[in-house]
Amino acid sequence: MDPPSEREVSDHVRSRQDRVSRVDGAKGSKTPLDIDTFERAVAESDGDHIEYKTMGWIKAGALIMAETIELGIFTFPSIFHRLGMVAGTFATITFSLLSWQTGYVLIQFKANHPGVMNFADAGTIIAGKPGFWILGVMLIVKSVFVAGSRALSGATALDVISGHPICTVAWSALVTFVAFLLTVPRTFDKLSYISFISVVCIGSACLITIVATGVRSPSLLPGYPSLGHVQWKAFENHGIQDTANALTSIIFAYGGHVAILSFASEMRNPADFKYSLALVQIVATVWYILIGATVYAFGGQYVSSPALIMTSGRVLVTAYSIALVSIIVSGVVASYVAAKFVFLTLFRGTPRLTSRSLHMWAVWVLICATIWSAGWVMAEVIPFFSDLLSFVSSVLTVWFTYGLSGVLWLYDNRPSEKARTDDGRSRYAGYFGGWRTIASFVTSVFVIVMSVVLMVLGAYSAIAEIVHNYSSGSYSHSFSCKP
Repeated sequence: MDPPSEREVSDHVRSRQDRVSRVDGAKGSKTPLDIDTFERAVAESDGDHIEYKTMGWIKAGALIMAETIELGIFTFPSIFHRLGMVAGTFATITFSLLSWQTGYVLIQFKANHPGVMNFADAGTIIAGKPGFWILGVMLIVKSVFVAGSRALSGATALDVISGHPICTVAWSALVTFVAFLLTVPRTFDKLSYISFISVVCIGSACLITIVATGVRSPSLLPGYPSLGHVQWKAFENHGIQDTANALTSIIFAYGGHVAILSFASEMRNPADFKYSLALVQIVATVWYILIGATVYAFGGQYVSSPALIMTSGRVLVTAYSIALVSIIVSGVVASYVAAKFVFLTLFRGTPRLTSRSLHMWAVWVLICATIWSAGWVMAEVIPFFSDLLSFVSSVLTVWFTYGLSGVLWLYDNRPSEKARTDDGRSRYAGYFGGWRTIASFVTSVFVIVMSVVLMVLGAYSAIAEIVHNYSSGSYSHSFSCKP
């Protein structure tokens, strides 16, 4: 290997000096969270270190798309069936715009507090240590449940692809092990490459499903013709439980917000994440409406969830084979967020955070292994894990995606007399400083109230489903080998 040139050495030294200067300039601030954690670790290191802040907005966009557009996209035909074609489209666009706004609030919060690396840090800003631990536990619980969910979904896919040759517990263990290996790289930059592949795969699986259901004879649809001829409706009403399930499913589909602060923290310019956010909101919404509307139009009241199972034979195997990539990668990205939170909590403020030492690599691998092992064990031990996941998502995802953004905006824009005009006079800064501020205030209050309502409705629906399935004997035993 050729030695580095004088210019490369000079650029490296200059970059390091710039970081030291920024860190030194921020040390007089009120809180360590005003200092970028990774820049501080690099500035204080005296040897070879891992460079975290390397991503541009395109790679970050691939990550958030891989986390957002995953297997849940195949529930949209069922969502449209429960809400209706017009109501389903309207609800999807509404929640898309709302989640776009709440995501932008997170980006602004990150800009105001550079040291915030995840939601737990945001909790520290607004509520001190209790806020840190409450949101930190919420983040870990969500990630562990997502890991377990992907293990089960991956096992189902492999079972369909292979023709049921072995116990699905073995398949879920295999998926867990593969996902763990993909989690080992310590930077999101490395993970972004497989995220590009994941996005392409889930898009391909969607197209296969759309075409297959479109050309398939209605007589081959599951249950046909017990419910009459295939038809779709502009508006549907299946009761409060089904409506709540449909709305919370759309919320889950935009649930990648939990990772926004983590993704932005590993970008060269975290403010550029607004472009990544715009990319995922537009692409995801187009795909959600496309597959939801077309498959619902083709299958009407006979749609299934996930829509993949409306196909059969080789088409089903092909679609599941391609979707399997996205199933695994979306779980990897979610688990990575929790692993990075734990790693930061252990080594924040020390050069070990960016150290390449074997010891630090061993700690990172152990954290990743623990998260995936916990997810897999929970998924296999708890017979009603899927319904329990719906409960957890109802309680957590709605807050990560909507409610907490409202809380953070209210905190950052709280009334203060500290702001001053150019001539030095005190200016009231608060929630009513102009029409844009008032609109943001109203939106923030609305998403908080909405999160409370949807959390209650979603939790009620999930609990009712668990009770019903228990009473009907639908649940199997732990570590069950499904046929």
